[in-house]
Amino acid sequence: MKRQKKQPSYNQRTLADRISGVNMNICGNREVIFEGSRGIVEYNENSIKINTGKYIVAFSGRGLHIRCMNEYSLIIAGFITSIEYIM
Repeated sequence: MKRQKKQPSYNQRTLADRISGVNMNICGNREVIFEGSRGIVEYNENSIKINTGKYIVAFSGRGLHIRCMNEYSLIIAGFITSIEYIM
């Protein structure tokens, strides 16, 4: 009997994501599901900056807003033009 290789599930994170504790699911340029937030640094309709503890993730665009938020994750919606990691 042949053993089948176990395929990684869709929800498994890469090693870098597990180390940093951050996971982003980007849905086109209209929505980002962000896990691993430690707070919001800046929030307006053109820029949202999220603290992750090790670095800041900056989202730029038009009509940006936080659709949903809990203690460690949030959903950013709007027209996203760039994502930048700031050390």
